[in-house]
Amino acid sequence: MTVSGDPAPNEELGRSVFSTRHVKRARRGRIPVNAFLIQEGHTKISVDRLTIAPEKKAVSIAEKRAAARGHEFHGWAAVTAEDAGTSNRRVAATPQLYNSYHADIILPDLAAEDREEQKRHAQELADASGWRERPDRM
Repeated sequence: MTVSGDPAPNEELGRSVFSTRHVKRARRGRIPVNAFLIQEGHTKISVDRLTIAPEKKAVSIAEKRAAARGHEFHGWAAVTAEDAGTSNRRVAATPQLYNSYHADIILPDLAAEDREEQKRHAQELADASGWRERPDRM
């Protein structure tokens, strides 16, 4: 199944969290900036469209991603598409073969060459986010 159309402003987007240390902070109400920090030189932050993805499917997608990295999936740093789309960022649906619910938060082109700008965007996204525990562990 392919999901078409970019996320609506009220749609919740989730950035998978694999670090136990990040989870502990997130559960205390503080999403770590590293949850949204991407590799230097990149401008796309990979997220899942949690509002439209069935829970079991969203967990399955995140678990596969975690297993490929040798990590464990704990939950998501969740932000609305509206908040993700501020500060010259864009949000675009980018369905993939293994993940019809994939989207990207796209930073301005200048952020690719400016690590401090990437960090600023990551901090803004972390500040606008909340913790969403994986549903089968609640």
